[in-house]
Amino acid sequence: MALNPSILEKGFEDMSTNASEGMVVTYSDFIAVVEKYAFGMQFPPPAGVGPGAQILKSLLDTIPTNPPLPIATPIIKLSLQLFALMIQLGFPANPADLMAVPTIAPAGQPPIDGILAQPNDKKVVAKQLASAIHTWMISGTYDNGAFVVISGAPVPKPVIVPWT
Repeated sequence: MALNPSILEKGFEDMSTNASEGMVVTYSDFIAVVEKYAFGMQFPPPAGVGPGAQILKSLLDTIPTNPPLPIATPIIKLSLQLFALMIQLGFPANPADLMAVPTIAPAGQPPIDGILAQPNDKKVVAKQLASAIHTWMISGTYDNGAFVVISGAPVPKPVIVPWT
């Protein structure tokens, strides 16, 4: 299995539906959607996904969402950045490769400001948000290398791949 943006899209659309039906939707619900998506990771293995999500859910549950805060977008962006860092820390390098290049989280924060700043149909927003987060997430890198045999001896060979 690999990262699948349709998981994000469906989760965000469901959150929007729940909010429009009067249900309480929190920042930790947002992280739960991203957590479900991130558990599909192959590279790096999703070792940091669960612990990272739990830490962020605990922190974000302390922030009121009713009425919606004007700082919602920066909170969401920062939480995604921290979530990616937790994934990086959960699997810092490929242990099969002695010269492993460290797992590197996506740079900066996902470019979602414009998506969240404009009113739009929930399906359109869900699709745009999923696409932006997915594109940002797969910009992280992981060393998928192993050993190659050179002159009869195994030698580590880094192979850098995007997060998938």
